[in-house]
Amino acid sequence: MVKKKVTPIKLTRFEKARLIGARALQLSLGATPLVEVSGSIDPIDIAILELKRNLMPLKVGKLE
Repeated sequence: MVKKKVTPIKLTRFEKARLIGARALQLSLGATPLVEVSGSIDPIDIAILELKRNLMPLKVGKLE
């Protein structure tokens, strides 16, 4: 059995921007934030916090 090496994913700035934009759109349409939100915060700021804390419910897939 071959053991696969698991390494952390390093996202490019373009992938980060795409994920933040997609999640911010979800939040602006009423999705529940996965981080503690105090007061009125912009959906983009919430999406950035989720990405920094590894709570983003989106995945980056590999095209085959």
